[in-house]
Amino acid sequence: MTIGQVDDRDHIGRALRTIEQCALHRRSLRLTCQRCRLVRVLDAIPVWWLFQQRGWPHDLSGAARRFACSACRETGHRSEPTIEVGRDRPEGPQPPYPDEREWKRLVSRYRS
Repeated sequence: MTIGQVDDRDHIGRALRTIEQCALHRRSLRLTCQRCRLVRVLDAIPVWWLFQQRGWPHDLSGAARRFACSACRETGHRSEPTIEVGRDRPEGPQPPYPDEREWKRLVSRYRS
């Protein structure tokens, strides 16, 4: 797998449909502004934690509504990004990561 390639499946070929699944499988989220084409790559783990803390739904199809392009926002426009799941290295500032206890709680729910 090369950097920049989409990897939206788990180890047995099932589609990753939630931010929680992306976090568990150590994926990244590539957000691309539809208006100005600005790209931002976020680690799915802190994104999952942000959504968890705020009580937002974890589905990838609706997650784009929670993000906005900072460059477009400065010019007074609002644009939802497209989201691609991959294995890119996260770039720039990231939301805060969960503490170890919260992360282990999530992982232990899916191990059995």
